[in-house]
Amino acid sequence: MSSTLTYQSTSNHYFPDTQNIISFILSTIDRIASPETRQRAYNTIFRFCYQRPILSSFLGIQLLFAFAPLLCFIGFSVSAILFLSALALGVGLFWMLVAGVVLFWALVITFTLATATWVYLTVCFVTIRKIGRATGYLETPGGQRSGSTKKSKTGSSTQNGKEETVVSGEKWVGNSGFGENFKEEGEKREGS
Repeated sequence: MSSTLTYQSTSNHYFPDTQNIISFILSTIDRIASPETRQRAYNTIFRFCYQRPILSSFLGIQLLFAFAPLLCFIGFSVSAILFLSALALGVGLFWMLVAGVVLFWALVITFTLATATWVYLTVCFVTIRKIGRATGYLETPGGQRSGSTKKSKTGSSTQNGKEETVVSGEKWVGNSGFGENFKEEGEKREGS
């Protein structure tokens, strides 16, 4: 059994339909100029050619020969504009990429410097606070004093709901260890 392949074309037209091309061109021209305006222009040109045949043939031949260079010039101009626009866009994108890389590394460096500065200042703060508490120059919150020396309570009294405790000649006002402590200047001078 031999099978033969047959090709059946659905259309016998191998070339573009000229009627469709002409109708497309005319519809495009209709968008540019109305048929009435075009008819007036045709009538004016025809009348000019009829009244001055030598001048009109000279202009027609000049236009015919100038058509190819004018078409090449217009094509070159449009191509140059498109090429230069694409080139400018490409160059602009390239330099934006370069600037983005520089910005990235600048941000990495500033982030590193900012983090190192923050760590340095935090270590300084914690160290100064610990040294100050250890030497007694800084007081801990809640009226508690840190240090290796023991303070003896010499007395306590309650006034207006606050407990006053006299520790080694200094008077502390507190409410069961919470809140801020205040030294009274008079008591401090007497203890010195």
